[in-house]
Amino acid sequence: MVWLERLGVWITKNPAIIIVAAILLTLFSVHYAQQIQTQGMTTESFVSKSSSLYQLYDHLYQQNFAVDGNIVLIEGDDVAKTDVLSAELRLSDHMRTVPHIISVQSIADLVSDAEYESTGVRSIPSQERIDEILASAGPSVEGLMPDRKHTRMILGMPTTATLNEEQRKELLDEISSSIAFADFPAGYSVIVTGDPSFQAAILKLMNSSNGSVLLLCGVLMVFALLLVFSHVRWSLLPLPIVLLGIVWTFGAMGFLNIPMSMVTFAAFPIMIGIGIDYAIQFHNRIDEELMKGRNILKASINTVSHVALPVIIAMIITEAGFVSLLSSSVPSIRDFGKVCIIGLIMCYLSALFVNVTIIYVSEGRYPRKNDPERSSEDGSAIGAFIEKTADFCVERWKPVLAVALIFALAGNYADMQAGIETNSQNYIPQDLSPLIDLRHMKEVFGGTDSIQFVVQGDDVTDPENLKWIDDFGDYLLDFREDRTESVTSIATYIKAANGGVLPDDRTRIREIVEALPISVRDSYLNGHNLALIDVNIGDVQANLGAEGMKRLIQSYEDDLAWMTPPPGVSVRTTGRQVVMTTVMDALTSGRVEMSLLGLVMIFFLLLIVYRDLIKALLPVLPMLVVIGWMGLVMYYGGIKYTPLTATLGALILGVGSEYAIMMMERFYEELANVGNPHDAMKIAANRIGSALMASGATTVFGFAALISSPFNIISNFGLVTVLSVLLALIITFTVFMVLLIRMEAQREVIENARRDLRKSIALIESKSWRRSNGN
Repeated sequence: MVWLERLGVWITKNPAIIIVAAILLTLFSVHYAQQIQTQGMTTESFVSKSSSLYQLYDHLYQQNFAVDGNIVLIEGDDVAKTDVLSAELRLSDHMRTVPHIISVQSIADLVSDAEYESTGVRSIPSQERIDEILASAGPSVEGLMPDRKHTRMILGMPTTATLNEEQRKELLDEISSSIAFADFPAGYSVIVTGDPSFQAAILKLMNSSNGSVLLLCGVLMVFALLLVFSHVRWSLLPLPIVLLGIVWTFGAMGFLNIPMSMVTFAAFPIMIGIGIDYAIQFHNRIDEELMKGRNILKASINTVSHVALPVIIAMIITEAGFVSLLSSSVPSIRDFGKVCIIGLIMCYLSALFVNVTIIYVSEGRYPRKNDPERSSEDGSAIGAFIEKTADFCVERWKPVLAVALIFALAGNYADMQAGIETNSQNYIPQDLSPLIDLRHMKEVFGGTDSIQFVVQGDDVTDPENLKWIDDFGDYLLDFREDRTESVTSIATYIKAANGGVLPDDRTRIREIVEALPISVRDSYLNGHNLALIDVNIGDVQANLGAEGMKRLIQSYEDDLAWMTPPPGVSVRTTGRQVVMTTVMDALTSGRVEMSLLGLVMIFFLLLIVYRDLIKALLPVLPMLVVIGWMGLVMYYGGIKYTPLTATLGALILGVGSEYAIMMMERFYEELANVGNPHDAMKIAANRIGSALMASGATTVFGFAALISSPFNIISNFGLVTVLSVLLALIITFTVFMVLLIRMEAQREVIENARRDLRKSIALIESKSWRRSNGN
């Protein structure tokens, strides 16, 4: 095309402009990359803030009732001894003065408050008095001290949405230093656990491990390029070219406020793997043109003319696979799609402009010497092997297609049976100290997972409304006793303060509410029009699993429909467990839809670009085979789906369609030159096969680095992607080549039939004309 040739001429005439523009864009990117926010496994990363699910969870529950609980776990011979409680009280009193600490609950506070009521002095009394207070405190002690060897202090702090990462880090550091100040007796273990410290540990590990994983990715890709791309000059150049595109992508993330999470981080090896193929294709074609004896100017212009359009078509089709991810209801999946889309554009620009410019300038300054032993017609050893493989499959096309189809159908069925990892704690290293501490705390104190019911009305403290809240809690305890460990609401505390019965008088209720501790009142009541019912369901992941949790939530919804609240009162179910169960269900059902959407988009885009049904179908059909085969791998390999591997369909479409399109473009270029489909296939396989193998190898080696990640969710994704790319390469060099020849043969049959039909029609018309003239 003329405009592509002009673009090639412009690139060769303006190397200085291109290099300066690249440097300026890099400086811009470095600046904005520093503004990227790190995001842990928060609710916001899984649920869209604009969804009704999040609106209920955030606006009604989190902003009015929810607090994060840092737990100070104290263990020893007797945690109710005077010196231990004195240290605990020192810690408690100090933490009440620390900014962002909303509430403090501990055995020391319970004992000192009881002593204050008796003597007017808030202090830790004698051991005999301590034992007396604890014995008369009733069941309220068990939540803080299940036995004399374990106790915990609960430090309430604002939720993730309220404090930024730096503020939370400062608060956790203050808790740790305050424990040293409290001076607990020797022989007692004091550790900080709970969700805030757990999330902080994840972010710290993620920040420290990401760099090493990317470094290993680079080292392995150098090895891959030296292994399969050494037949060209400057064989390592594609790596810095694609890394330049990655730097530009980091800048775009900071500029567009796309956070860095475990999910979005996994997009970078994808961009490196696919983006390096762009650089390899340009590089390989320039080398091929030079081997034909052309000078570097002509070689560069010819490369841009013949490679720029096929690569950009491949990129657009790849982007279509990732665009399908934008339909996901999970924000982190959408961010993953955005990063992939932006990153591939940046890698393409780097490959087209910077890559071609560097090779053009370098070859001009340091011209190569002709190698009499190497001819452009010979290709490489890898190309020759791929040519023989493709030829072997084409000759045995029937069994090849039969095996591909059988395994694809079986795989699509097996994929629906593959497991789903719904416990987010299994996404991280199982030997992470905060995770071990968190699990130990749950073993001692029992599970703390809960479901919340938000009650709204003109006056939720009205006697009738309070009675319904109390009755509903009793109903859950009676009829869902196997899954409901406890139910707590404002009615629970009003009853306890009124001798175990609810007052009938609204004034009395208001008096009791005003007399309740602020921490209790704020936890279960907001004004008089909003209340909370907290249902403790224990350790949900250990006891129920994803499906069990889904059924439990539905059973609670059914209970709510059965026990309808009084007129004018609405009750809705929410809480982190409800949100995460909905998200996991969306991932389960949504991954199939995302893959189908990607396939449809790719097909229609190809149809628009080529205006040829065969060319539109060719790249899509082998990807259906790869998706099916990967279903078998997931099921029989015991690999569970996660929020990352839920993108598997889009990933296969993105990577696999690119290989297919590049091979198809080269096939039709050679077909125009030689005329015979089989000869064109062999030439294309030889010439571009080594480049595709180099691209695939670097992608495989790059993703293999992810397997070393300490995060199970990322290492799992790395393994799945390595297998997907290997299958995509295998299918491209085997099944795709068969489809290419067979469909082109069918095109030839159809065109011959049309030609014969046109001749027959022309002959009939000619005879008819003669007869009419003869008459």
